[in-house]
Amino acid sequence: MKLVVVLTCVLVMLSGCITETTGPVREADPEKQLKSLIDLGVGYISNGEYARAKENLTRALDLDPRSPEAHNAFALLFQLEGEIKLAETHFKKAIKYSPGFSRARNNYGAFLYQEKRYKDAVDQLQRASEDRFYQYRSQVFENLGVSYLQLNKDTEAEQAFMRSIQLKPSQLRSLIELAEIRLKQRNYVEAREFYRRHKSATQQSARSLWICIRLARVFNNENEEASCSLTLRNVFPKSEQYEQYKSTTGQ
Repeated sequence: MKLVVVLTCVLVMLSGCITETTGPVREADPEKQLKSLIDLGVGYISNGEYARAKENLTRALDLDPRSPEAHNAFALLFQLEGEIKLAETHFKKAIKYSPGFSRARNNYGAFLYQEKRYKDAVDQLQRASEDRFYQYRSQVFENLGVSYLQLNKDTEAEQAFMRSIQLKPSQLRSLIELAEIRLKQRNYVEAREFYRRHKSATQQSARSLWICIRLARVFNNENEEASCSLTLRNVFPKSEQYEQYKSTTGQ
């Protein structure tokens, strides 16, 4: 399972017009030029045009070798290309040049999780979660919770997921994880509430359908069990959850 990275997508509109001017020519604003190059690079990453992204991000670093935004974008690009050492180098530079750059820390945490370095991931995500003005703080707590699960720290994971949905009530992964946690705790009423909130916000997955089946059995809701099991069988016949379901029915 992957954690979510935050990549700011930019829609770039290029004009083909040439405007004739009179008078002195203004020098380009270096900060605006830097931002434009980074935005172009990020836009090209979003479109899968990695070579063009590299051209613009290289130019951005030529303007400012210490640009945290450019290093963060380069890190994501190299991560996508499977250049793991280069990706980590740029993540570290982004954070070195801007220790309070929460987006880079969240992305670096997701990278470390992908590399199965869960303790290191938690360290970065904890730092990012302390930024009370970060726009995607709910996502940081969700990533933190998933990382804690990998370290078998269930209490810390539960706290992180609860914090995530407190900041954003529709945080999908946190809702489904909390439904699973409450099921294990045999707190079936809260498990059902988290499941229903998740269901109302997105399409059913193999995992949510398996939770549905188990809850339906607890509450003796035969119709709901039949509906969810039928969907699980027809839509996700090769899923791990369907195999788990079959093992409980003797199929």
